[in-house]
Amino acid sequence: MKVMRIIGVAVLLLLAVNALAEETVAPGGTPGATVALPAESAALQRWQQLSLEQQQALRERYQQYQQLPAENKQQLKQNLQRFKAMEPGQQQRIQQRFKQWQGLSPERRDQLRQTFQRFNQLPKEQQQQLRQELHQLKQLPAKERTQRQQQLRHNYFGPNRGPRQPMHRRAH
Repeated sequence: MKVMRIIGVAVLLLLAVNALAEETVAPGGTPGATVALPAESAALQRWQQLSLEQQQALRERYQQYQQLPAENKQQLKQNLQRFKAMEPGQQQRIQQRFKQWQGLSPERRDQLRQTFQRFNQLPKEQQQQLRQELHQLKQLPAKERTQRQQQLRHNYFGPNRGPRQPMHRRAH
């Protein structure tokens, strides 16, 4: 979940950085005297094709990016490189999952983050075992799958982890 969120934000941020880098000061020029570079002309054209709302959203993301520590910026760049190296089908899957994530209610996102954190606190062997068991769930009938999911939740995360909350979408 965290990787999808980071990749999604990285894509948006780097698009914003690319789009905002429209012009540069001419060599030996005075401040305010600018010249457009060929690569930046393409970025400017892409920027101008965006709606005002999209431009504003990218400006905000860019400002957020500028405030990040260098380590986070580096991680975003690495995630973007990983994303670019993926097959188109993988990229599409990541983008779809990111859109699903954005559509979740804040409460559901918090629940998923907590589950993810609990999962990461498990020993590696238990993580691997749980992954295998979750993969096997896909082959079970719906009723049996639900019962087995509850058992797994109880076994791995304790008795206070009640039934799974439905994934409610935010009202738009």
